[in-house]
Amino acid sequence: MAEKILVVDDEEGIRNLFYEVLTDNGYTVRLAADGEAALSLLEEEEIEIIFLDLKLFGMNGIELCRRIKGKNPLSIIYAMTGWVVLFEVEECRQVGFDDYFVKPISAETITKAVAEATEKLIRWKRRYNHLPQ
Repeated sequence: MAEKILVVDDEEGIRNLFYEVLTDNGYTVRLAADGEAALSLLEEEEIEIIFLDLKLFGMNGIELCRRIKGKNPLSIIYAMTGWVVLFEVEECRQVGFDDYFVKPISAETITKAVAEATEKLIRWKRRYNHLPQ
């Protein structure tokens, strides 16, 4: 099962890195440069694994995560930042981020995070499908 992954970052180089690493590993990757573009994409497609830059123009990653989790609480969302001082891990956990990465992020870290997220989603969906209706 090839998972769809959304990468939201205002830096084209970061988006390209994720695209190359993840498509080389068989994933379908969608890219967005800002929060509004990400929300529009999520209206059109179901994407449950998301990497979000915290320092975006316009809507920041904290607000974007809050809005995504409000519509799809099962989404697995990873925070990314090069500005460690500006964003506290506690705040990221409070709004629903599943993990927190400091840029630059290695290809190995990216693929490991996606593999873990995929396994988690499979477990959650399996459990959800077995609940009494």
